[in-house]
This record gives sequence, C-alpha cells and structure tokens, in this order.
Amino acid sequence: MSNSKRKKHFLPDQKQAFVDAANPHQWFLTAENLHSAAQTLWGHRGTDKITRSGSEYPSVTWDETNRATFLLAAFAMENILKAFLVYEDPTVIKEGFLTKITTHDLWSLANCSSHIPYKARDRWVFEALSEGNESWARYPCGRDADHIQPEGEFTIRLWEKYCVMMEVYKKKIKKLLTKGWVGPSGPYGRWKFTDSF
Repeated sequence: MSNSKRKKHFLPDQKQAFVDAANPHQWFLTAENLHSAAQTLWGHRGTDKITRSGSEYPSVTWDETNRATFLLAAFAMENILKAFLVYEDPTVIKEGFLTKITTHDLWSLANCSSHIPYKARDRWVFEALSEGNESWARYPCGRDADHIQPEGEFTIRLWEKYCVMMEVYKKKIKKLLTKGWVGPSGPYGRWKFTDSF
C-alpha cells in the first residue's frame, strides 16, 4: 500500500484539536463569513463591467463581481450544510480528518441531512450553485475542450432564493447549537447567540 493510500493515525490531542476546529459552530461561522462577503459583492453588482471585444470574437460584457459572488455563495451554502451534517453525525470528524462530507456537491450534502427543510423543492438552487462551483465560477476553463462553459449569470431569482435559504438554515443551526452538541467523544458544549454574535 502506498503512503498516499494509508490512513493517517493521529494522537488524541490532535484529534481533539481537529474536533475543536471542525465542530458545527466553526462550519456555521465560516458560512456566515462567506455569506456576508457574498452580500457585500452583490451590493456592488453593476458598478464594474468587463468587456471583451475584437474582430475574432463577438463583443461580450459581464459584471466583474458575478463570478466571485457566485463562488462565495456556493461555499457559504456548502459550509452551512456541513454544519448540519457534523451536528447530526459527529463521527465524520472523529479520527482527525473529514469522512463522508468531503464532496462539494451541494445536493448530495443537503440530501444527507435530516434537518434541511424543503430539500426537494430547493434542489434547483443546490444544483445551480454546484454547477457554477465546479466549473465557470471557480476556474477559467473546463478540464478539456469538451467542457468549455461560458460564465453563468447569478440571476436575481437564484440570489433571492439562496438568501432566503441561508437565513432559514442559519436560524435553524443556531437553535440546534443553543441546545448543545454531542461531539464524537461525548457532550461537547452549547453556544449562546446574541444579535451582535
């Protein structure tokens, strides 16, 4: 077995440090930070545009904040979903590394959670964010010439639905964390939230 295929073994204090870094509250805080940054960029949309023109290609203009806003939103959604998944199954962080939740596919993540409301209805949001996250929002090109995808547009409909979902999820995860969380080694703690965090 090659070194890259061997599972790492960590000392108990390393595992505990990982639990401290990967508990559901940390995933929530990261989601909140990314969502806040996406909201800031969304507020600047339309102020800066890039235009590509030339004789070889048709002229194309796009919003300079579109790609970054989309990517931040997709990562915020991924982090809030992982907050729920770690809350529900702390064994995914037990051994000092992530297991089962390493995908970036938002629908797959949402589908694994019993706490995410209206999953089937909102599947289109998960899929739209995942599609951009795995292609045009993250990279300037696809894996090869068969996977060339133009930059998508972060539509108002998608943005508004994403924002509603994030608010619902944030409220729900805060309620769960207030009740407390049982970590991989037993009772871990509970969090208290105020308006100013």
